[in-house]
Amino acid sequence: MRKNGITFGELRELLREVGFSESAQQPNRIRFEHPATSTVLLFRVYDSSETVNDREMVVVRRQLVDNGLIEGAAFDRFLERASA
Repeated sequence: MRKNGITFGELRELLREVGFSESAQQPNRIRFEHPATSTVLLFRVYDSSETVNDREMVVVRRQLVDNGLIEGAAFDRFLERASA
């Protein structure tokens, strides 16, 4: 993970690019769902400029790679690009 972290806005953009849709799950949760793979990711409510914690980024990477939505190397490039 990069030193400064990934903002929620950057992560939201990546998730939309790979086919996730976003909805409010509860007043304190944001839900992203990828219908074709039934992959669901839940996040606490973040501001777009707020850094996503490393633990959640590890879960996101694992879900995206394991469900064939992105290659591990492509996710790593996203992290590098976002930190530039």
